[in-house]
Amino acid sequence: MKKFLIYSLSVGMMALSLLSCNDGNDEHTDKRVTYYATLELNGAEYMVVDKGSTYEEPGFSAEMQGEDASDKVVVNSNVDTSTSGVYSVAYSIVNADGFSVEKVRTVVVLDPNDPVEGIYQTSSDAYRDYKGTLTNYGGPFEVLIFNNGDGSYYFEDLMAGWYCQRAGYGADYCMYSYVSINEDGSLELLDSSVPGWGDAADALEGTYDSATSKFTYVLTYANGDIIFHVTLEKEGLEEEE
Repeated sequence: MKKFLIYSLSVGMMALSLLSCNDGNDEHTDKRVTYYATLELNGAEYMVVDKGSTYEEPGFSAEMQGEDASDKVVVNSNVDTSTSGVYSVAYSIVNADGFSVEKVRTVVVLDPNDPVEGIYQTSSDAYRDYKGTLTNYGGPFEVLIFNNGDGSYYFEDLMAGWYCQRAGYGADYCMYSYVSINEDGSLELLDSSVPGWGDAADALEGTYDSATSKFTYVLTYANGDIIFHVTLEKEGLEEEE
């Protein structure tokens, strides 16, 4: 009985407080309900298409209050299949109250006629040497390599995913690099940068084996404190054979 009286008193005080805040109004007048849209992509969110082909949009579907709202979806795309690279298709829909739902599809354009360009994976024997302490990559992790059009190749991450993928730091901690392949297969580092730390590689030594489509290299970083021993193997070779 005591608990009931305390509860009743609390409810009564709360009611008085609400009435005093309403400036004489008997009830709250804002009874709006926001209905959020739903947005789903058809097909894969990560697509690889051939350079020179036509990008075919897999489509999408959206609903608002249980009704089809696909016609209200805004699509923005920068896909250019004439040039190798990573592109995105952004989808968004906004409800009556201005709340939006967004999705992004990643589209990678690769030249099937370029023997080097493609998606590579770190091999099982890749490792990092940090001041004498050796740690295996434990991947595999993916690295995109594109023909830069001037005889050099663009590496999405010369550190092969150690920080941006393995450690989960994100894209700012990839080592974006330009590398040339000499006639004897040796590698030459032309430029590199890690935006997140504002630094670059110290040195690169390695080779590209055209017979196996494999990169093998040693990357020196952080004034020699960190050395990456990496082998990158091209994806899709078994299917082609």
